[in-house]
Amino acid sequence: MTHERKQLLGAFAAMVFVGASWGANVPVTKVMLAYFDLIPMSALRTAAATVVLGLVLAAIESPRALRIDIGFTRFALLGLMMSSFFCFYTFGIKFSNPISAAAVQVAGPLVSAVTVRLVTGHRFDPGFGTALGLTVLGGLILVSGSFVGRSVILGGGEIVVLLSNSLWTLYSLKAQAWFDRASQLHRTYVSSLSAMGWMVALSALLIAIGWSESPFWIADGWIWTQFFAVAVFASGLGGYFWNIGASRLGVAVASLWVNLVPFFAVLWSMAYGFQPNVYQIAGGLVALSGVVYMQWRRLQTVKPT
Repeated sequence: MTHERKQLLGAFAAMVFVGASWGANVPVTKVMLAYFDLIPMSALRTAAATVVLGLVLAAIESPRALRIDIGFTRFALLGLMMSSFFCFYTFGIKFSNPISAAAVQVAGPLVSAVTVRLVTGHRFDPGFGTALGLTVLGGLILVSGSFVGRSVILGGGEIVVLLSNSLWTLYSLKAQAWFDRASQLHRTYVSSLSAMGWMVALSALLIAIGWSESPFWIADGWIWTQFFAVAVFASGLGGYFWNIGASRLGVAVASLWVNLVPFFAVLWSMAYGFQPNVYQIAGGLVALSGVVYMQWRRLQTVKPT
């Protein structure tokens, strides 16, 4: 097996982890929101993820790898893009109907593809259009089950939720372009460290003016266990494996996996007593066929040994 083929298979495994960890984030976050305010929760989660990433980075590479090896401007901008995505996404969800918010996110990979095209000017790989169509179709089928028998009114934040994908895409592009031969783990740690600074500052401001409550008054041990599990696997390791996939597949192709997040969320939700319907299962399988098709096209271009 060639090195390039191993790289692509590794990227495939990385994006499966991303889909599973970010999917778990959905039901667990819904539970935690009954206890925490959004911004302080996001700030504390980012801080916990950064600490874990720093410990892993120091153990795998060396304590010297914790040094910030990019200029302050780029360091600040990386965190600003990441934290802005968190804030705008949260803001959009707050002022959206949950069903319509899920529906508009189906077009997230399309927004990411347009952003990549505008920022880089690069043409997409052959087969990308077909893969994009399958993942969007799968997402539409998946969320359509939520519309059956319901009257849905738009809340106004749906467009913010959708456009926030461009911020994450821009961060992903710059995280690959602004470092000189740094590991993906180092890039994720540096970006998270910067985002932590922005998020903690915003959280402190909101608490100081009385718009949010401190998260530290929560005494429920089970909630804190859930909190740190999501911080480590979704916010920390999920971001790391996302960067691996984005570096090997390209940001546009990696973004196709976003439409598998609701599918994994459904599977994780079963642990909380939720029973999926046929739309959610069928939609997830169609979306999965899109990313598998794209991966197959990429593997076909690699000469076997």
